[in-house]
Amino acid sequence: MAKERLTIGALSRRTGVPVKTLRFYSDEGLLPPSGRSRSGYRLYAERDVVRLDLIRTLREAGLGLQTIRAVLGRDMSLSDALRLRLTAVEAQITALHQVAAALRAALRSEPTEQDIRRLCTVTRLSNEERRATIERFFERVSEGIPIDAQWLRGMIEASTPRLPDEPTPAQLDAWIELAGILSDPTFLENMRADAADTWGGGFDVAAYKRASDEAARAARDARARGVAPSSAEAARIVEGFVSGFAAASGKPADGAFRASLRDRFNRHDPRASRYWELVAIMNGEPASSGRAPEWDWLTEAVKHHLRAP
Repeated sequence: MAKERLTIGALSRRTGVPVKTLRFYSDEGLLPPSGRSRSGYRLYAERDVVRLDLIRTLREAGLGLQTIRAVLGRDMSLSDALRLRLTAVEAQITALHQVAAALRAALRSEPTEQDIRRLCTVTRLSNEERRATIERFFERVSEGIPIDAQWLRGMIEASTPRLPDEPTPAQLDAWIELAGILSDPTFLENMRADAADTWGGGFDVAAYKRASDEAARAARDARARGVAPSSAEAARIVEGFVSGFAAASGKPADGAFRASLRDRFNRHDPRASRYWELVAIMNGEPASSGRAPEWDWLTEAVKHHLRAP
């Protein structure tokens, strides 16, 4: 005896799923009918009831039609589908926590335009989207410039802030300021100019790191002892840095290189230092931890001792 087939109306009454929804699932390929009546109407079997229960469960879990189709077609395991959904839910929870923090900050007193900016900023971007913003900036900085890929990835990792689930107003304000810096064309051009000077060709990253680390250590020690950037000791530190930087660049430490380095330090954009302060704030650290005072000292020393005669 042939097993009883259910019409779409009977399936709807049995499961409580509207006929319109059943037709939609059928048309999308999620619930193809097991057969057709002589009049061409859809007919469903008991196994289709089980399949429909799975579809409903996955939909209620928030999975999209494409993911459900992959699960039903065995292109994706059910556990992988649920992990995918869990990741999305957790990201959504984090985003909602951040929105709630901005709302609480706005409601501590009469909301201001700054509070609204915070709220809009948090609502608009997730941590992943903030990372994408940083990546796009560095892509634009490095476009057409032979920057070492590993060095570039390291810079992106180090400079990508990650807001906590419930950021403080200061952390939200830090992202607003940082986003403004990244979107400023003059800052981009200054960073590109520095990158072009550094990575013009044959640049030795390891040699430069050794030279800069040595100069930073010497500057840190000199600064701690109260040595002025204009002193003779500072001049020796600058000379060591110039020699190491020139060697890393594959160039002689001659007058042309010194003039180029002097010009580079003279056009130093203070927003580059502020960038690291803002990243530190967003990461829940003191703003000072994002700065390198020894480099401020070294910058002043370079400007003084390499100044044009």
